Amino acid sequence: MRLTFVVHQFPPHFFTGTEQYALAVARELIARGHDVDVFTLDPRHHEADRLWRESRESVDGVPVRRLTFWWQLGKDWARMEYRHPLMAAVFARHLQERSPDVVHTFHLRHVGADLIDEVVAQRRGLVVSLTDFWFLCPRAILMRGDGAPCEGPPEGGRGCLPCHQPEVARMLADHPAAPELLALHATAASHSRPGWEPFHRTGALLDRPRYLRERLLRAHAIVAPTRFLADVFVRNGIPADRLACQGYGIDTHGIAAGAAAARPAGARPPTFGFFGTFAPHKAPHLLVEALAQVRGDCRVVLRGRAADFPDYSGPLLAAAARDPRITVLPPFARAELPAAFAGIDALVVPSTWHENAPFVVLEARAAGLPVLASRFGGLVEVVRDDVDGELFSAGDVPDLAACLQRLVDDPTRLRRYRDAVRPPKTLAEAVDEFETHYRGAAAR
Repeated sequence: MRLTFVVHQFPPHFFTGTEQYALAVARELIARGHDVDVFTLDPRHHEADRLWRESRESVDGVPVRRLTFWWQLGKDWARMEYRHPLMAAVFARHLQERSPDVVHTFHLRHVGADLIDEVVAQRRGLVVSLTDFWFLCPRAILMRGDGAPCEGPPEGGRGCLPCHQPEVARMLADHPAAPELLALHATAASHSRPGWEPFHRTGALLDRPRYLRERLLRAHAIVAPTRFLADVFVRNGIPADRLACQGYGIDTHGIAAGAAAARPAGARPPTFGFFGTFAPHKAPHLLVEALAQVRGDCRVVLRGRAADFPDYSGPLLAAAARDPRITVLPPFARAELPAAFAGIDALVVPSTWHENAPFVVLEARAAGLPVLASRFGGLVEVVRDDVDGELFSAGDVPDLAACLQRLVDDPTRLRRYRDAVRPPKTLAEAVDEFETHYRGAAAR
């Protein structure tokens, strides 16, 4: 079968969970004899040397067509975030050139959901993976600007203005004809035009929920990685029977054996690890603050990228430096994964946003590690509380500190959790499920 993947960014320069998963699935499909390529964006939009750049390359044996554009190419950045006619025109030609049986989208941020229109117009199969909440939320994480969780676009999208574009909200509030502008938009919904004026910028955000919902429903298969994420979309108007709940799979080969071989001999203090981007919604600061309340001999390892959120990571690293029990290390390459997990006894996931099923949790499971996680979002589906780990209230430092203290005081608890860990779904099993969706989409 001939397949084209679409994703908002791709290795080697971008390597968060979504793009790593797209690469892993593509490689497995190619190994099975399928013809797979990737259409992706290089989201470095601020480089003004050229308005448009394009390259064709190979990443780990996967053919990749990579594009980028200057961020002022259009008149309204908010509209280009979900609706990009130029990208759609290029993609239409790509489909004619490739003639895939099925298009599988993993993320469309800044690529544009109007690519879906081109797939439908050319009568090709379409599978959409919901890897986060982008189809509902311009920030993709369903979290308000003040850090509070959100349940979906408030007031049909109007409530997104102060959260996602506060300057537009202020502009609208100060506009003498604001009520008339909003009333006019209500009569012409989904017909916004790009522009810098308050009416156009407001319309771009208010049109977003309806526009994306209509395009999502054109897919032949919509795949959600957790029941939680699927339920959020159902509450926001996607029929439950249109959603397939399919957990992520990972390549578990060598992780368990590699972690066991790399684990140092002899006893060590209980060691807790945070692995991931140092970001406010990932909340590693909660682990640092909780450790300050823990008595006894224990250690914490923080590994991740600090450059993405410098205003957050700066104070985080300063606080970590004040506690000699904390070690800060850079991110690890894929080949270093077993050794990284061998260096800790439990993974801590203190996220304050609606996590789905972080790949780091699945990798920890493959390495045989217990997980301590926020009782929030999809995390409750991947951690069995007091069986193979513990759940604590999201954002609650004393509750997390109590979890750590129990494991420091009672090492047998940690061993009991480790013995109960079950291996995650394999990548091969996940790709088996995708192949079923591809066959169905191609037939329709």
